[in-house]
Amino acid sequence: MKMKKTVKRIVLATMALLCLGFLFVCLVLLTSPSEISSLEQIDDNELHTVALGGQTLCSDGSPFSIFVRKGKSNNLIIHFSGGGACWDGKTCASPITMMSLLSRDPQLKSYYVPRIYKFIPKLITGLPDNHESNPFKDWSVVYIPYCTGDFHVGNVTNVYQYDNREFEIHHNGRNNSIAALQWTFSNFKSPDKIMVSGESAGGFASAFWAPVVANHYSSKKIHQLADASMLNSTRWNEIMDTVWKAESATYLNFKIRDDVYEDALLGRSDSLNYRINHLHSNTVFDGVLSQFSAALNHQPTTTIDYIDDWSTNMLHSMKKLSESGLDYEYFISDCQYDSKTHSTPHMLSGLNYNSCDTGPISFSEWLKKNVIDDEPLSLGIHLLDKLK
Repeated sequence: MKMKKTVKRIVLATMALLCLGFLFVCLVLLTSPSEISSLEQIDDNELHTVALGGQTLCSDGSPFSIFVRKGKSNNLIIHFSGGGACWDGKTCASPITMMSLLSRDPQLKSYYVPRIYKFIPKLITGLPDNHESNPFKDWSVVYIPYCTGDFHVGNVTNVYQYDNREFEIHHNGRNNSIAALQWTFSNFKSPDKIMVSGESAGGFASAFWAPVVANHYSSKKIHQLADASMLNSTRWNEIMDTVWKAESATYLNFKIRDDVYEDALLGRSDSLNYRINHLHSNTVFDGVLSQFSAALNHQPTTTIDYIDDWSTNMLHSMKKLSESGLDYEYFISDCQYDSKTHSTPHMLSGLNYNSCDTGPISFSEWLKKNVIDDEPLSLGIHLLDKLK
């Protein structure tokens, strides 16, 4: 009997490995985007790879590249991808891998994407996608992957220690972002409309780098979208400037306090943010951001208090930004609330692009009204009104 069970387990494990191998071949070997060096080489509406070289690289030393789609219109999306963050030995020793993605563990055990996996372009959905139902399907897209664990702004190589081993991490987000934007500026001379967007860690980056885009395209109105981006911690100054060497005050032009997204919008030393239309979206009990918040603030996750604390901080921050005088519109949703985990989805600009709404309007419709139709609209005020 024991022998039969052992054989059965081996057979099942082998079948699982074969399935994973087949999936790998389908996603990677058969469908990797072709490589180009300039926009002029694109004659279709598909994603293509641009290897940037130079000083660009990922956290593990592997090559960095961007993905580009040429749209039918003269409008442009510059999209910063999300993918976690790491800031010490424990978090940097725990990268996101294919196996950790497949495990679907609800607990936060993997913290950042260490390299650009070849299957990533096939997982791009929602806003950057060219699906027929997407209002932005005809826009050109420059998709900036994220593989440095530093919100796209780090400028240092650190040696970390954890579990009796020493390892090197390249927080190279600044060089990667600069190279990506330089390629964009060279290939898109004068777009009609421009949106700098990002989800999760990329949402923070959209706030950090949108002023650079606004400064380059100085005669254009810039829309900036941060989806699923709000983390409050007294550790931000240490992490951003000491660990990642982002030089927030001198290079990014804002002073860090406790809410790094809010600080990027309200704490700038110049007036560029007042030329930008800031769009901000969050779900009320984001199951991923709340776990990162707990990790940052050394908060236990044995009760739901950490989720409620993150939610309250998020709502207060968005309320403050909405009353700041900036050109700021928000979308707050409690869609797909899971009472068992006391959580809502992480990110609206991807898989939930058309399925999450506030009232009768979906996230994609809200974005279209603000960017394409130039009709300012905020949704979710009933959730802000619940604040004490």
